[in-house]
Amino acid sequence: MRITRREFLAAAGAGAAAFIVGAVVGRTAFPKEKEVIKPGPTETVTATTTETATVTQTQTQVQLVEKKYPRVKIANISELNTGQPVFKEYIGHRIVVIKLGEEAVNGVGPEKDVVAFSMLCTHMGGFLIFDSNTKTLVCPLHFSQFDPAKGGQPVIGHATEYLPQVILEYDEATGDIYAVGFTALVYGRYDNLQGVKA
Repeated sequence: MRITRREFLAAAGAGAAAFIVGAVVGRTAFPKEKEVIKPGPTETVTATTTETATVTQTQTQVQLVEKKYPRVKIANISELNTGQPVFKEYIGHRIVVIKLGEEAVNGVGPEKDVVAFSMLCTHMGGFLIFDSNTKTLVCPLHFSQFDPAKGGQPVIGHATEYLPQVILEYDEATGDIYAVGFTALVYGRYDNLQGVKA
């Protein structure tokens, strides 16, 4: 029986693969026993020595500093028109404030329809635009869409994470709307408060 080159190479490859798998499984399943060195016979030595020493023990305490988002007025309810975004800045981040005309997740205001989000797409940081026809925030880079009524949920496109929503507070007496934080990290940041003085 004659073996072709192709059959030989296939058999050699299968053999090498089996050897590697066997070595990995064998090493994991049957680790080598560690060599134990047993002490030999001991001798007893008696000596008398007197020493005085002062021992100082210090402990380092780490104190965590909790950073808090500042409370910043970003709009008044009278400035907002349904379906028309207002572009603002909060602690160095560009945000969009929208009065949707329908109740929204984390919405504030008399109708709980005012929301705000980071303007940066969670896919690659493109600046978002509000499409009033679909009531979504759209990234012009790869056309990811986010639903502001559902907490910035990605609807379609490459983005897989919700938009960072700005946490808002509403003052019923004055109609003022305050930003008090974010629900998630803004794209490209390891700390939303980076550069903000406490």
